[in-house]
Amino acid sequence: MNRFQENVAALPNYTVDQDLSRIKLNQNESPRDVPQPFKEEIWRKLVTRSWNRYPPAQNRSLEERLSAYSGFPASGILIGNGSNELILTLLIAACGRGGSVLTVKPGFSIYKRMAGLLPTRLIEVPLNGDFSFDLQAILERAGDARLVFLASPNNPTGTALAPEEIEMIAGRTEGLLVVDEAYYEFNNRTVQSLIRKMENVVVLRTFSKAWRLAGARLGYLLGREDLVREAAKVRLPFSVGLFAQAAAEVMLDHRDYLERSGREIQEERERVFQALQKIQGIAPVPSSANFILFGAADRRAAVLHKQLRDRGVEVRVFDDPALEKHLRVTIGTAGENRAFLLALKEIMKEAKP
Repeated sequence: MNRFQENVAALPNYTVDQDLSRIKLNQNESPRDVPQPFKEEIWRKLVTRSWNRYPPAQNRSLEERLSAYSGFPASGILIGNGSNELILTLLIAACGRGGSVLTVKPGFSIYKRMAGLLPTRLIEVPLNGDFSFDLQAILERAGDARLVFLASPNNPTGTALAPEEIEMIAGRTEGLLVVDEAYYEFNNRTVQSLIRKMENVVVLRTFSKAWRLAGARLGYLLGREDLVREAAKVRLPFSVGLFAQAAAEVMLDHRDYLERSGREIQEERERVFQALQKIQGIAPVPSSANFILFGAADRRAAVLHKQLRDRGVEVRVFDDPALEKHLRVTIGTAGENRAFLLALKEIMKEAKP
């Protein structure tokens, strides 16, 4: 007897290869760890706190640091155990009893995955052939949705919406528009100013990418104070542990260092993109994130993925039919990127008749 709901039984496992013996370019993480002096600073902060007590449910110190960094009022900031928890929080708050959720495909799989656990109707709007957003199709369907999830830049394509396009979408729906800016630090474009202008816009951010804290699991939401107050009721109590909070505080104290790292990733992304353009049979998609989606002519992505793995390079392969001939590579260090490009060149050269 299956004691779980049918939608749980139908849900596939979420697995991504985490083999660190290869050059790991498959999860959009930072290629560099937190510097040792910063780790020691985090530890010094941790040892002064009581581990036998629950962590602060509302960390004023962290909220003030986030406010200073984002230029957004602290009263409109909500932290979560990764942005994934905040995505689920918003889904439960807005669609717990039904309704529809709109997103794009291919897009961030967590939106669809979590929406499928609730009694919601999923609306997926296909991207254009060049992986740009089909604005007209989104506008036509947005009015039906209780919740709209749009990642800009989009994962896994790296394509982004213009702020004026997002404003048009917000004006078309009475539901909640969630703009996921997980990759904000790699394109430096935000729609957080829309929050003051439109009543139904919230912005998600994460510490998992540019801030090098994927292992800490911390995300945050920017929104109107009344909306944040209601969402906080749904978020699990004490879900963000002491370590994540302390680590975020320290990293925000060193924001200049991290912002330089973000710029370095952007520069390296452009170098990799240009190199991919020169490889015959490879077609990269212009990206505003810390990764590049690229297609391989006359070759299934699964085959190319295995060939790269055999050469010690791990990139991301998808089971989405729309990405049957595409892989996604995270921008790594200069050395990792050179190794990836060399392996790819060798594979494509060997494939020539």
